[in-house]
Amino acid sequence: MQLTRLLSIALGATLAGVSAVPVRANEPPVPTPAEPRPLAPASAEGGNTRRPDIVVFYLDDFSPLPRSLWTDAERTPHLARFVNRGLGFQNAIVSTPLCGPSRAGQLTGRYGHHTGVIANDVEPYRADNDVAEKLGRAGYHTVYVGKHINRLADARRTRAQMDRLATWWDAFDVMWENQGRFYDWTQYRKDEDSVYYGDKPGDHSSRVAADRAIEHIENTPEDEPLFLFISLVDGHIPMTPMQRHVDDPRCDDVKPLTGPAFNEDDVSDKPSHIQATPQLPIESYDLTSRCEQSLTADWVVGKVVRALRDAGRFDDTLQIVTADNGWLMGDHRIVGKTYPYATPVPLYVRWPSELKNRPRTVVEPVTNLDWLPTFCEVADCGVPNADGMSILPLITGEADRLDRDFLFVELLYDNARYPDDPRARPGYTGVETTLGYSDTRWAFTRYSNGEAELYNLSEDPHRLENLYDRKGYGKVTRELKRMHRSVKRADDVGWEETPVFD
Repeated sequence: MQLTRLLSIALGATLAGVSAVPVRANEPPVPTPAEPRPLAPASAEGGNTRRPDIVVFYLDDFSPLPRSLWTDAERTPHLARFVNRGLGFQNAIVSTPLCGPSRAGQLTGRYGHHTGVIANDVEPYRADNDVAEKLGRAGYHTVYVGKHINRLADARRTRAQMDRLATWWDAFDVMWENQGRFYDWTQYRKDEDSVYYGDKPGDHSSRVAADRAIEHIENTPEDEPLFLFISLVDGHIPMTPMQRHVDDPRCDDVKPLTGPAFNEDDVSDKPSHIQATPQLPIESYDLTSRCEQSLTADWVVGKVVRALRDAGRFDDTLQIVTADNGWLMGDHRIVGKTYPYATPVPLYVRWPSELKNRPRTVVEPVTNLDWLPTFCEVADCGVPNADGMSILPLITGEADRLDRDFLFVELLYDNARYPDDPRARPGYTGVETTLGYSDTRWAFTRYSNGEAELYNLSEDPHRLENLYDRKGYGKVTRELKRMHRSVKRADDVGWEETPVFD
């Protein structure tokens, strides 16, 4: 099988930290559209055909586990419908387990080394090749509500800069000053004055996102397809649910987190920065606050879905629940993200008119970069210049495999800001794949310090046993290294050095 979309890392050297990343400083500003966007193509009968609506519920720092938080119809009835009646992707990952790069990838379909967004505090990607531009040209009413990309939309940016970010969005209601907070924040609104939200119960950012999303649903013309991206802060620390969900009795019986990888006893086979990390000084990780935030997210989903029903849009709406990255809750002694163990994310899909609420699980690995090509296939807006590929055949059931060899993951900066801390995580690149000669899933990671990991994810989904340099795995290791190196060979950007870390 020919390798598809072989990617290259376009960064010259290991960076000293997140905050000093020079990215495409000489790139011209994003142009403002010179003419109105065309209407959706006409049908054979001569009238306009409204394509399916698309709604994305985007959570922040949510691991796919513990799944039990979303399966209880008494606790989270709206999320439970996605989990129990919808399409679940068992092996969904993100390209980078960090908010900014992952969000940029979700919106552009491209890896961070192509967008330039390799960390949180960088220059924005070009806004003329993202989902709003592609679907907007196809006649969609495009709406973004909530958290955007970390520190790309904040108070340091001028109104003109924010306007350029909003170029292709019909509505761009994003957190601006103090973005990422639940209270005490300011919302930028395209073509309107910004709005400050304080500390009242109604100021909670998830409530505001739900209210604004519903307004846009109600105000979108019936004959115009809608693309709605609802980005919630729920899941991110400090976990602050809406007041109605604080001390909610539905979370009283949530059990403490345990599991094979939690506070792992033996990390002698792990990279040195994990070995230097002591076991957590707690016996368990409290899931109560995460449960309460799940209640808030569920409330938002319920409100928005009801608005879709009231507007007559529910049946033909592709609805997606996912997250920007996972969150390690004590796995391998880690609380946080940025590690390759945090690439898995929840991913559930409903599309009542197409899927008929027939529950199904997809095992084929997919990535956040696949969504732009998928949306373009749904919207009939052509094939975008993306690193991902359409997963529509997986959604509709027309296929159970995709024609690609591997998924690429990357984190292109080191925690070198902490030179005296042996626990500081190095940068890394890697591949996740199902090798062609078997159905076994593998994960290979190469760190910038030369260390490596190899896991049989089919037998060891919690990544407990590092098989790198173990006898009997030479063939697998060589094949994965070949895939890994092919990324560098396929470079179409022209960088002289690329940290493939091999």
